[in-house]
Amino acid sequence: MAQSLLREFESHLPILESGVTFSLLFAFGDRDEDTGELTSDALTLHGQRALGIARKVSEKDRVKGLPDAEILLDGDYWPTVDEEKQRALLDHEMHHISLKVSKGQIQHDCAGRPKLKLRKHDVEIGWFKCIAERHGAASIERQQAQHILDSCGQYFWPQIGNAEAALSKRR
Repeated sequence: MAQSLLREFESHLPILESGVTFSLLFAFGDRDEDTGELTSDALTLHGQRALGIARKVSEKDRVKGLPDAEILLDGDYWPTVDEEKQRALLDHEMHHISLKVSKGQIQHDCAGRPKLKLRKHDVEIGWFKCIAERHGAASIERQQAQHILDSCGQYFWPQIGNAEAALSKRR
């Protein structure tokens, strides 16, 4: 699946062509011994559940022969979703991995492997519902929500446009 995604999307082409290697690992949460119910998240990032985490492997470990990048996936979540959602999650995590380029040239480490950097999200959200309720349009939560809606709402909330169109058709 990873190789298919790397070949399918042009944004992954530099990674594919430079020979960056990945390890894909599943992590699992703790389970109650009696009930089998999950008692912890498989992965967390900044204290919140994460379905996947991408990281660069250290130069020291790469010299030892380990892959260039590592992707951890929530092994409890993965089998509960269809292949389309699995592909989207894996594509998201692989998109974090980017080449370090200087003066138009890919940088390499002492072992001759391409140097990597982590690509940040286009949007990061850390909101409190109660703050938006208390302060309305003055809250950073509402300001950021409005900015996201204005700048890229059709990607994150496509149903908003469709709902408005559907309402106008009814009238």
